[in-house]
Amino acid sequence: MMTKTWTLLLTMALVVPMMAFVSRAAADGAGVFKSQCAKCHGETGLSDTAPGKALKVPQLSGDTKVAGASVDELVGKIKANKKHESFIKKLSDQDVTDAAGFVKDLAGKK
Repeated sequence: MMTKTWTLLLTMALVVPMMAFVSRAAADGAGVFKSQCAKCHGETGLSDTAPGKALKVPQLSGDTKVAGASVDELVGKIKANKKHESFIKKLSDQDVTDAAGFVKDLAGKK
């Protein structure tokens, strides 16, 4: 009985911090998206902003290709996009990765 208790405690000690990290990354990605990406892509990913329409920015919400891509693939596409040059230099690699994770989740929604 004592072994089960220690196993449970050890498992919780490892899992809870990981859950907090995942939650923090999602929150950070949402913040980066809201401050940088939503200007064109819109807060809901529908690209329904004036700059988004003028630049013919693709809709992210519901995009199956974006939803099916890995975060690393999305980071590569974000960094390679010429339309992102003006602000991408200001972001850390972690910011871009977090935003890519948020975009992937956003793309999975309809």
